Amino acid sequence: MKELAFVLVFYWGFAAAISVYRLWLKGTLNTWNKVLYAPLLLLFGAVDVTLNYTVLIVTMGLPPAGCYTISARMDYYHHFPCGWKTTVATFVCERLLNTIDPSGNHC
Repeated sequence: MKELAFVLVFYWGFAAAISVYRLWLKGTLNTWNKVLYAPLLLLFGAVDVTLNYTVLIVTMGLPPAGCYTISARMDYYHHFPCGWKTTVATFVCERLLNTIDPSGNHC
């Protein structure tokens, strides 16, 4: 039961971070909002980098040079053919990352 609660809290935090990220990119947050939400974004930014260097190393190998985040890694694979990694990156970019970016072009 504790595991389910952890997953649920993590999902809510991730959804909140994505919502704040979208508002930040749109330029609708004032300085006070940015100060209040910065810790949330920093936390989930750290989670992104951590997952890139743990889970994704196990599944996809070491990241390409300069790809510190999952988004950067997916962007690299999306534009440079790497076999099955390109297929995964295309799905992640087009179905997940681009949909949360206000510009619609995250990768």
